[in-house]
Amino acid sequence: MSEALYSSWIEISRSAYRKNIEFFRSRLTPGTELAVVIKANAYGHGMVEIAHFADECGVRVFCVHSIDEALILRKQGFTQRIVVVGPVIKRMASAAIENDIEVLCCDTEYLQNYEKVAGSLGKTVNIHLKLETGTNRQGISGQVLINFLEELKKCKNVKLRAVYSHFANIEDTTDHSYARFQIDRFKREISYIREAGFSGFDMHFASSAAAAIYSNTHFNMIRLGIAQYGLWPSKETYLSYIIEHGHGTEHILTPVLSWKTVIGQVKTVKAGDFIGYGCSHQMTRDSKIAILPIGYSDGYDRKLSNQGYVLVHGKRAPILGRIAMNLTTIDVTDIPDVKAEDEVVLIGEQGDQIIRAEQLAGLAGTINYEVVARLSSRIPKIVVD
Repeated sequence: MSEALYSSWIEISRSAYRKNIEFFRSRLTPGTELAVVIKANAYGHGMVEIAHFADECGVRVFCVHSIDEALILRKQGFTQRIVVVGPVIKRMASAAIENDIEVLCCDTEYLQNYEKVAGSLGKTVNIHLKLETGTNRQGISGQVLINFLEELKKCKNVKLRAVYSHFANIEDTTDHSYARFQIDRFKREISYIREAGFSGFDMHFASSAAAAIYSNTHFNMIRLGIAQYGLWPSKETYLSYIIEHGHGTEHILTPVLSWKTVIGQVKTVKAGDFIGYGCSHQMTRDSKIAILPIGYSDGYDRKLSNQGYVLVHGKRAPILGRIAMNLTTIDVTDIPDVKAEDEVVLIGEQGDQIIRAEQLAGLAGTINYEVVARLSSRIPKIVVD
């Protein structure tokens, strides 16, 4: 695949991905499995492409949100364990079981359905029981957990493969008292599950932030999400890591993704001319502008209008006016020799300049997760190095 064929493309770096995986492997407690979260098109990086990277790195467990994501991976020939951490509707139970896909289950009605369907297929279904420890989304605890375990004891075709939970705010603060509260609650519930007669199950709690800064959350599996792509979960996570490990560790994660486009047209405008919809920008001098063939339908945040910037010839070019569905206008007045089809960097490096997902998130009032996860799946992916 050649970028010359496209007006916009995403480059994903195999070597950067491997470096990130190797870093987290080096921090794992002995006997801990590293699972990668590749839901939401691998956070915009391309699920199938990243699955191949992970496979090359020896990753044995993939986590996705939906059964359709899991089935895509199976159809692509991946034989790893695949765990669906989002809801699986009842009519999709047979597809999960037939394709050896592990599923979230924390509801007795769905447990009974899995037992029935697995029995009819002559197979066993592996479930991951999610415990409610303080995030109050999916998960169960207390009497509901007791009832669930009583029902699970009756099942002949359902195996408790794992018990897990999810942190509420470990990446949002440097005060991890609530995370410690959740860990303690998780351990208490695990003790109860064992007392109820269950054993031999995996335990996973740590996401990227916890994996980086809290080794006592690793148990025997971690779920590595945004950090595998070379992005810190938050500035607080980054700060917590630096405080613990000191300076010189600032660049341990390497971004995997770059997003590029080309200039579609270069033209001149006069002082006083308006740019784009709503006449939201008026030129204060005679200028040279360039039109880019990308917009919010590609996942480029409209809130970057009149405040974001891109890289052209290794220099920053500010965005003028509103970002439209398919077009964005930039100011190239102070950049010499700009012409149509010159390469433009939206995320990534050019010369000695760099635009990070975190910078765009700051300008748009969001998080780096959203900046990359919203990138359109229509944008072709090109594997580099």
